Amino acid sequence: MKAKKNTSEFISEIDRSIHNIKNIKDLAALLFQENSKLDKFTIIKQGENIGGFSNPYLTQRISQPYKCFPGSKVVRMEDYADMKPLSFNLFEAIVKRRSVREYENYDISLNEIYNILQYSYGITDCQPIRGSKGMWSYRAVPSGGALYPLEIYIYINNGMIPKGMYHYRADLNALEFINEEVEMTDFQRILVAEPYIQLKNASCIIFISSVLERSLLKYGERGYRFILQEVGYVAQNISLICTALRLGSCMVGSFIDDEMNEIIKVDGVLETIQSVIVVGKNHEV
Repeated sequence: MKAKKNTSEFISEIDRSIHNIKNIKDLAALLFQENSKLDKFTIIKQGENIGGFSNPYLTQRISQPYKCFPGSKVVRMEDYADMKPLSFNLFEAIVKRRSVREYENYDISLNEIYNILQYSYGITDCQPIRGSKGMWSYRAVPSGGALYPLEIYIYINNGMIPKGMYHYRADLNALEFINEEVEMTDFQRILVAEPYIQLKNASCIIFISSVLERSLLKYGERGYRFILQEVGYVAQNISLICTALRLGSCMVGSFIDDEMNEIIKVDGVLETIQSVIVVGKNHEV
């Protein structure tokens, strides 16, 4: 005998039929959620897998999660490392943080870029690896297993360095110039931003990608949850730092994934864009 539907289920079905809304029970997201859950048995299995990463060779390898673009022009930022960080009350930044969608025409400085990148995902400490000659670097956010699976790219639109796409090298305190051919018109086409977010006057656009194997090799399906959590930590840091710098920022959640991946020269499978943040001078400040 078919179970009777309760009132809320009945109303929900009517709403979906009227507004052409997809039934969330059919979404692949729920399948991933189920497959990445842990129980008392999978926790034991995961623990055994994690134990295999205590091998000194593996430990030294995974302690160096730095992607590089050999042969690219490098813009150094180490001169700003000794400067005193901007003094700004954290609670004030949290209260004042807003999504800013309109910007003044403003050339962002290399010092401002350094502050955004260093204090959002830069290296903040190094400690010797036990039983190894290497050093383990720690960054500005928590990371599952301290594996740091994210990479940051930044497109300079209005700035004091040449326009184009750069890759952030946290280990060198530098930017690698990886694509000088990309234009803002490319992002106006690929990002679902305008007319809601004014891209023309934006100083830069920051892209956060994930290198999946860094987390998945150790944590399996659960590792993808850790990756998405870390993306959120970094994006929030960027937003708060921009507020402290009197800059505006706005998250962009929709974009043509594979075309965006092509611009930063990644395959879209083992590395893919996860988040986009537009940054510019807040015209209201």
